[in-house]
Amino acid sequence: MKKMLIFGGTRFLGKKTALHFIDLGYEVTIATRGKSCDDLGDKVKRLIIDRTDSNHPGWEVVASENWDVIFDNIAYDWQSLALSLEKVKNVGHYLFTSSMAVYEGDKGAIGFKENDFDPTTYDYDSQQTDVSYGEGKRQGEAYLTKHAPFPVTFLRFPIVLDTDDYTERLKFYIEHALNHQTIIFKRQAGWYGFVHASEIPLAIEHVLEQHITGPINIASTESYHFEKFLEILANTTEQSLEYEIDSQQAPSPFSHYDTILNVDRLMASGFKPSIQDSWLPDTMRYYVKNR
Repeated sequence: MKKMLIFGGTRFLGKKTALHFIDLGYEVTIATRGKSCDDLGDKVKRLIIDRTDSNHPGWEVVASENWDVIFDNIAYDWQSLALSLEKVKNVGHYLFTSSMAVYEGDKGAIGFKENDFDPTTYDYDSQQTDVSYGEGKRQGEAYLTKHAPFPVTFLRFPIVLDTDDYTERLKFYIEHALNHQTIIFKRQAGWYGFVHASEIPLAIEHVLEQHITGPINIASTESYHFEKFLEILANTTEQSLEYEIDSQQAPSPFSHYDTILNVDRLMASGFKPSIQDSWLPDTMRYYVKNR
C-alpha cells in the first residue's frame, strides 16, 4: 500500500485530497498541530507536529517512514521547507502548494505561464523574515529547487473555491449583491480565474501519474473578464449590482488577484481542466440558497 503524508489535511483542500487518495487505496497520514478537529474518523492516521520546532517528537515519526508522496499544503516560507528537508529522508515525490501570487504584473487574457517565474534563477535574502505571501511562495519554490534530493512539484493555484470554502471569499460577493452593498474593484481590466477545489485532487493524481515536476499551473479554463464576472454574479443573485472602481480603497477579495493562469502545460500533459462556467455559477447559486 502506498503511503501519503499531508501537512494540513483537516479541512477544505487538504481534506478533499486525503479522501480522494484514500479512495485510490493509499494509506494517508495527516500532520497538523492538533489544534483543529476533523471528521475523517479512522480513515486516516494522525500525526501531531510543530513545523517550527526541529525537536518536536513528531519529526521522528516522519523521518522513520518511507513516503510515496508528501503533500505540503501549509508551508508559507523557505524556513518551513528547510526543516522538512532536514527531517524527511525517504520520499518518492514532494508536492508543494504554491500560488499564482508568485507571478507579478499582468498577462491579460493569455494568463501567466510557468516560465514567467523561474525558481531556478531566483535569488532572495534569507535573512528577511517579514515577507509577503507571494514572496514566501517564491522563496519556497527556489529553496526546494536548489536543495530537494527527490522529485518536487510546485502546484500553482489561483483562488480556490467550492461550497465549503472556509475563507468565504465567494460568499462575500453573494452577500454584498443580495444586501445591495457596494463592491470595490481596483480596475475594470481585470480577469477572474479560479480553480474548483473538488477538481484539485484529480489534478494531483495526474501530476503523480505523469511524474510532472517543477512548476505547474492548475486552474479552470475560460476565465471571466470583469464584465462577465459581474454578469454571472448579477444573474445568479438576481440583483442589480452596486460597485465602484477605486484603486485607493481596499478592494474586494478577488480583486487582489485579478489576473489568470495559463494551463497549456497541464493540458499538454493530458489533463483536461473544467471550464469555469461548468461549476462557478452553480457554486454561487449554492451560496444564494444556503445563506
